[in-house]
Amino acid sequence: MPESDTIDIRTLTIYVRACEEQNLTRCAEAMDLPKTTVSKAITRLESRLGLKLLERSTRKVQITEEGQVVLERARMLLTDFRSLTEDALSMATEPRGLLRVAAPPILGDYFSSHVAPAFLQKWPRVSIALSPSYSFDDLFSQSIDLAFRVGQVADDRLIARKFGQSTRIIAASPDFLSKEAAIEQPKDLSRVNCLRFTYNSQDSDWTLTDGRNTTSVPVRGNYFCPNIHALKHAAASGLGVAQLPIHAVEAEIAAGTLEHVMPAWHVPPLPIYLVYKSGSSRPRRLQALLDHLIENKALFDFLPY
Repeated sequence: MPESDTIDIRTLTIYVRACEEQNLTRCAEAMDLPKTTVSKAITRLESRLGLKLLERSTRKVQITEEGQVVLERARMLLTDFRSLTEDALSMATEPRGLLRVAAPPILGDYFSSHVAPAFLQKWPRVSIALSPSYSFDDLFSQSIDLAFRVGQVADDRLIARKFGQSTRIIAASPDFLSKEAAIEQPKDLSRVNCLRFTYNSQDSDWTLTDGRNTTSVPVRGNYFCPNIHALKHAAASGLGVAQLPIHAVEAEIAAGTLEHVMPAWHVPPLPIYLVYKSGSSRPRRLQALLDHLIENKALFDFLPY
């Protein structure tokens, strides 16, 4: 490619922002640029790649299939470029700058109380923005530096480092349990109201293990949601029994607002991963957080009581 046809960082930055804003005028305003500059940059990029990247209208832009591929690669290139620049500037200095961290709400709570205080005290020039989320896409769409994710990771754009494990127990309020026949075996769950961590009302099975035997039980219930906080509060309010992470209910069990049902049985553990974008370099602040987490890895091995 001749030097005159090279694609510069500024052009890629404009293209990514235009895709995120889905509107050239908003992109220009956000970047404090004339709209003509934004439009020319995208036209120049399309010309140099020989691809139609955006379908434009007066109200919004639509990303083409080719444009989506270029967008993902551009984000990776910009991330690597920022990391390179930051590493060069911060060489021989302490970590500094903003770290964007994502975690499911319950793990986010745990991170806030058990990890963030000591880390920020150690590295006072680092700031953390914590985002509660479950989606792997957030690492790209919201420029997340590090995410805690529960369950398997299948995305070759990401590095997933196994970090711990989370075990869920069965819990319910004393009031609910007082109105039901004793729940002593997994099969007893099929006759009580089960609150489920899901988006829909489809019938489902709960799998439980006592360490030697594993069994699946069909359950039903009238409350389901994809949020552990809401599920925990519903269970504590007497609505039914729920699968809840051990680390999420320690306080409620200690206070007596929830009881551990069938202590000999629990949900098979799920792995906890540290997930970050692949690339040849990463900011010193991210490496510092990774090092701190690995040093305190035992905090995230949530095992049965």
